[in-house]
Amino acid sequence: LARAYAAEGRPLDGLGLLRDAARRGSPPPADAVADLIGAFAAEGNFGKVSDTLHLMIATGCTPDKVIYQRVIHGLFRRRMGGEALRVFREIKQRGYDIDGVTYTTVIHGLCEMRLIGVAQQMWDEMVGRGIAPNEYAYCSLVTYYCRVGDLDKARKVYDEMLEKGFKQTTVSCNILIKGFCVHGRVYDALEVFEEMSIKGIKHDVITYDTLINGLFKAGKLDLAMRMYEWLLSSGLEPTSSTFGRLICAMCENGQVHAAVDLIKSMRTKGLEPPVWTNDHIISGFCKINLSDEGMAWLAGMLKDNIRPQRQTFDYLVESLSTSGRLDDVLLVLNIMFKVGFEIGTFACTVLAEKPCTSNVSLLPPTG
Repeated sequence: LARAYAAEGRPLDGLGLLRDAARRGSPPPADAVADLIGAFAAEGNFGKVSDTLHLMIATGCTPDKVIYQRVIHGLFRRRMGGEALRVFREIKQRGYDIDGVTYTTVIHGLCEMRLIGVAQQMWDEMVGRGIAPNEYAYCSLVTYYCRVGDLDKARKVYDEMLEKGFKQTTVSCNILIKGFCVHGRVYDALEVFEEMSIKGIKHDVITYDTLINGLFKAGKLDLAMRMYEWLLSSGLEPTSSTFGRLICAMCENGQVHAAVDLIKSMRTKGLEPPVWTNDHIISGFCKINLSDEGMAWLAGMLKDNIRPQRQTFDYLVESLSTSGRLDDVLLVLNIMFKVGFEIGTFACTVLAEKPCTSNVSLLPPTG
């Protein structure tokens, strides 16, 4: 029952149950203690972690290494690396047999905190004790080197992992693809993608999403669109974020009508774009001087109770004023007031300059 409480996110109830059992002379089961400690650690409630350990010790039970692994993992998740290392050293001093899982937990936590020097020391210590690194430990190092941009080192560690007999997986390939994409080496990422196809390793939504985003950022819109088509042909459903990035990139590249068609197509499949894509559609229309269509899209947003971003109004004001449509500029500014925005410097500049340059007055005629 205590384990069930932990699984349901109610570790305090579970701890109360174990305390009641201890008062009746029943020591707490190690698996229940481990689950409760894991739940408290996930919440960052290390005071209750300590209480649970003390309850176990007070009833004559000794915490095992699984329990300490939960504590270490929880501490690293809370970015408490110093305390996690203290616990690790403590269990070594108490004579516990430190296995590969414990070392991997520490190495992964240190890599997440970008403490690669200490992580490498742990790695060397683990190997020196005759414990072979597992796939998760290798992937932790690869992830770290990808994050800091040392992609050659990441590839070296990755290749070493394969030489040790570990097989490439979708997860490990995705780590490399993300690293290459984040740092602008999209063609290297595409090579890994192709390598997956050749070796029969499945591409998942994360694979496609990462590549599509990376290709967009690198200005390779045609390749990104091709990747999107492959995603659909694979039978996978694009995520909302992938969908949104496609629309954004199309609008930025003047393909706003294609973006609108994409939205219509995806809606037939039950997929709605992120709300912020509406603003990109309007800005896309304005950039190609189709302010009427931008105004129509704005009307649709307001009808659906979607609040435009401030910059969206500026795009419309600029586009309409360039066409000399000052009545529509005033209409947009009125809508802007109603949704809670004040006129900014840009709109004021337009109102001041355009009447002067186009011989148009915003004041009613006199006499």
